[in-house]
Amino acid sequence: MTDRAREGGEAFAGALRAAISERGITLARLRSQLKQDGNPVSMATLSYWRSGDRQPEGPQSLSVVDGIEDRLGLEHGHLSRLLLPSSRLGTVAPPRLPFDEEREQRETEETLAALHAAPQDSLRDLSTHMTVFVGRDGAVERVVMRSLVQATKGLIRELPLIDVAPVETDVMSTISDVVGGRIDREYLHPGRLLSGVVIALDEPITAGSTTLFEFTETFPPGYPPRQSAWHATSRPARESLIWVRFHPDAPPSWCEEYLETEDEYVSALRTVRNGAVHLVRHGFGPGILGLRWGYDE
Repeated sequence: MTDRAREGGEAFAGALRAAISERGITLARLRSQLKQDGNPVSMATLSYWRSGDRQPEGPQSLSVVDGIEDRLGLEHGHLSRLLLPSSRLGTVAPPRLPFDEEREQRETEETLAALHAAPQDSLRDLSTHMTVFVGRDGAVERVVMRSLVQATKGLIRELPLIDVAPVETDVMSTISDVVGGRIDREYLHPGRLLSGVVIALDEPITAGSTTLFEFTETFPPGYPPRQSAWHATSRPARESLIWVRFHPDAPPSWCEEYLETEDEYVSALRTVRNGAVHLVRHGFGPGILGLRWGYDE
């Protein structure tokens, strides 16, 4: 282990030891909880991390670190930001458009081409959190999205985003309050179903580095009412989370989660409690993950 790597491992290990001690939890109990969450890890590995003999590397280990932060009640990034870029980044599967409809696939490709969007074959999706606010009329008013991504090779300066409207429209959703970047280009496809934007990062990232960005999407007058919230990913993502918060005067009569991939479509009814519902998946993609809701007459 190099001196730089040893320093990184010691910083992470010190923070991990402190958090475990403050919570009064044993490694065995923590390992059991992580396994329940779908983040299996060996006792030996946890022990190495706690002692500083090794530090987490690779996508699976980094997912476990996220799980440790959740289980110990730590702020997201409290431990992971102490890690040095890994020399074992692993491979990233080629991105695949998650839309099944031929039109949506074709128009997505055309929109990306019109935006002159850079290829995304060296990007790893680590975490996407969507907080969706539903208005009194039962339609989505705004979405706050926060994403953590990692470069696996080369230099990444910008990220494209695609929106698919419920029906054809001449009105685009609006992206604002961007943190970590700025809107550089936008485009409404002539088919009037898809639109796209390109976010230029404040700080380009190189192999092993991560960037965290956030923005708010709002839906102006004339935009078709949307009673759904979904996240489409073109490659496996470590964590995808959708949290829908309903107006207190407009709880839905029913709510359904759904999952679409190349091989399957799965849906299930969900119960809305205290005016909200959330959906989370680890390692999901390529595909579409979403929630939809409705109201009785």
